[in-house]
Formats: sequence, structure tokens, C-alpha cells
Amino acid sequence: MPDFTLAAKCRPNALLFDRVAQAGINGMELYLSSSIIERPKEIVRLCSRFSFKYAVHAPNDCHAPKTVRDIAAAIGAPVCVYHDIFWEDEWRETIAAFEGSGVKICVENIMGIHEPAKFERRYQTGRCLDLEHLQMECGGVYEDEFIPWIRQASHIHLTGYSAGSSLWHTHLHFDPHHSAYLLSLIEKAGYSGLVVSEARVATQSEQDFRDLADFFNNREQFL
Repeated sequence: MPDFTLAAKCRPNALLFDRVAQAGINGMELYLSSSIIERPKEIVRLCSRFSFKYAVHAPNDCHAPKTVRDIAAAIGAPVCVYHDIFWEDEWRETIAAFEGSGVKICVENIMGIHEPAKFERRYQTGRCLDLEHLQMECGGVYEDEFIPWIRQASHIHLTGYSAGSSLWHTHLHFDPHHSAYLLSLIEKAGYSGLVVSEARVATQSEQDFRDLADFFNNREQFL
């Protein structure tokens, strides 16, 4: 069996967390924003009620590295995902804030697969591999060629999207055959960590999470 763990991605919300837990999903990437991080103690209290393996997604609408670091460290998240949206001085501040925290900054590829490389080289950060973005960049490519990139990942985002489809930011079970294939590549690459089903808010019902867990647990039938 693979070492990776299926995760959902949600804002800190008790109802959503309970839906994910009741579905039997063991991982959670915590979505943060400038308004959400105004209540860090509430976030930590909520997360402490659940036994998820956590990761954190830093806000894209503010720069608050110390607050984000404190939340991630308090909930035991080994990974914090960042987009490449900050100025050089802000990145230096972010790197300094996380130093010694035990939380690895992972830069996500958005526009190109090499986007995180400059941060890996300069700051020894990790890589959040977003396979949806990679498929958009390399539409129609033979996906077995993704294995070298998977092996470099510290954290993975995956959706039900396949090249040319309209299933952007949907759960894995929206395209079960393609998702099962990509999960088999992740397993083949020897990845261990969270695989986040990064789906939009409209697909976060109780049934959506149950269907996601059922697909993940029975995905071999789609290969």
C-alpha cells in the first residue's frame, strides 16, 4: 500500500471538518486568508479537535509569515504551501520567520514546473507539485514523464482535471480513471506525504467527501 495520505482542502470550519472526518479522510490542507488569520487561536482550537494530518496553505491576499508559521507549528503541520507572489524582501522575511520552526515552506508551481526551483536553490525550500497546473502547462503529454517531478515533491495537489477537460478544481472522483492513473504514478514514484484533492467550495458537501473517500479506497478498479 502507498505511504501517501488523501487530504481535503478547506477553510477552518467545524462543519466542513466534521464532513471530512466522517467520510474517513485522514488529511487536511488548511486554507487561510487575511480575514481568517485574524483569529489564530480559534483556528488552533478547531484543529485540535480533529486528528487530521495537517498542512497549511498560506494566504494569497496578505503577507503575515509569523502568524502563518505559528498556526502551522501549533497544529503540527510539517508543510506550508506558498505561491510565488511576494517581493524579495518579503521572501527573506518569510524564510527567516520559519527558520527553526520545523515547518517546511513548499512553493507551488502555478505558471511553470520550474517556478519553485529558484526558491529551492536559494532557500532550500520544498516543492508543492500541483498536477493540475502541470497538466495545463503540458497538455496532452505522456503523464509517465511526470514521475521525476513527483519524486521531487514534498507535497502534492491533485484534482479531477485532465488535459482539455472542464473539470478544473474538482475532486478526484470526478474523473476516476484518470485520477486513478495519476495516483498509480504517485505510488510508483515512491512519494510519501499528503495528496490533496484540491476542489472548489461548491464540491464540499457531505456526499462529495464520501464519494471522494470511496473512490480513493477503491481506485484500483479504475485502472
